[in-house]
Amino acid sequence: MASSQYMAEFEKMPPAQVREKVDIMAQEIRNKVISAKNYIPHGERVIYLSNAGCDENDGLSVEKPIRTIEKLNSITQDGDTVLFKRGDIFRGSVKVVHENMTFSAYGEGVKPIICGSLKNYADPDLWQPTEYENVYRLTETLDNVGLIIFNPGYTYGSTDEIYADRAMRGKNGFMELCDLRDDLVFYNDYETGELYLCSHGGNPAERFYDIEIGAKGCVSAVFDGGAPGATFDNLWVLFAGCHGISSGTAINRTVKNCIFGWIGGAAFGGEKRGDGSWNTTRYGNAVQIYGGCIGFHVENNWMYQIFDTAITHQYGGYSEGDCIQEDVIYRGNLTEGCFWHIEFYNGGREGTKRYVKDVYMTGNICRYGGWGCTGRCGGAPMFCGAGMCEDVENFVAERNIFCHSPGVLVQFIDEGNRKIVMRNNVYIDPMGARLGRMYGNIYPFDDTAKDTLKNLVHEQEPTVVFMQKPNMNYLKY
Repeated sequence: MASSQYMAEFEKMPPAQVREKVDIMAQEIRNKVISAKNYIPHGERVIYLSNAGCDENDGLSVEKPIRTIEKLNSITQDGDTVLFKRGDIFRGSVKVVHENMTFSAYGEGVKPIICGSLKNYADPDLWQPTEYENVYRLTETLDNVGLIIFNPGYTYGSTDEIYADRAMRGKNGFMELCDLRDDLVFYNDYETGELYLCSHGGNPAERFYDIEIGAKGCVSAVFDGGAPGATFDNLWVLFAGCHGISSGTAINRTVKNCIFGWIGGAAFGGEKRGDGSWNTTRYGNAVQIYGGCIGFHVENNWMYQIFDTAITHQYGGYSEGDCIQEDVIYRGNLTEGCFWHIEFYNGGREGTKRYVKDVYMTGNICRYGGWGCTGRCGGAPMFCGAGMCEDVENFVAERNIFCHSPGVLVQFIDEGNRKIVMRNNVYIDPMGARLGRMYGNIYPFDDTAKDTLKNLVHEQEPTVVFMQKPNMNYLKY
């Protein structure tokens, strides 16, 4: 347990030196994630997947791997270990429906990519011109497209991908296809599933050799399901329009040594409005539990370009039933270019049992809040406790670094958040930025920041550094 100021030397360093030091610390986490060793099975049944495999195989040996996630989902059982071959790309949604399963990697090279895009859509025959100038229609229907990425580099941490912005009815003046005029902006019709893309350079498949599309209707989550005892290790999850790893209430769930990139952008939808528009709120998390959890450990992962949240366990007060959240650890993760970096809540609801107990968050570096989220970056809350029930016990966040957010570094809303202990954390932003949105007020990041942190979030030894934001062009902002 920390008892002294974490990285106190930052306050005496020139800003450039602090930035260099944080860069080094971030790279150390990246290196640790990238270099993590393969999981070694311990006598359980093992299923192997390889792009060179065949679904006629049983998959129970390196010599006879299966090829597809579709086949995998049809043969798994309790206690299985599933190993994806490094250097290969697998497409689809893995169903996590059996107890005590492990999903990891084998072989050598880069981590296996588990991809939410079902195929490469760079086929000219898949795109047809419409009556509107520069607007092309995909010949296949897709439900709730969250993102489109062009010519991805398949490089760890790449933030300079070419991507399409999403047009939504009722937002920024867009209502009809005739309003789709800007290059690489797409519109996905809620009712028909038709996808339209504005491409000033002609047929998109003739401009780009790889087009990856993440649609919630195809892949709600790359790893989807709440079976107890699931472990995810040494995977690289990319191009999901909704979530990376997602579950309802889960027990004994571990996510470690994984990389998540370019995830989110799907829309909530809901009821159609009178003008023909829909709910324009978009979301998509790297690692999430919606519901209760007993034993949820997320350690030594790297998340970047996440439209919504990097790591979250959450349950709204509007949702029914009991919700117990206990034994939660977020440790040693690097999150960059996300809207929320760490988010948590368990809203109170009369007549239900709700409590949060034994939560520990430490050694995480959260930086560059919001920049990965086209259209919503300005309000990004980096460390966010939303609605929280009153029964909160032993919730500690210490020795974390919160660095640069265009929104706020900290957001607490309900009274239950007052029982959370923030201890020995580092806060970095320009003088005059916004420190936090807490209990109905917005507090500045200035010479009062330390007192605010001590009075509102129990910080006794915070480290506060005033530093201008770097040039964020490489994150598209």
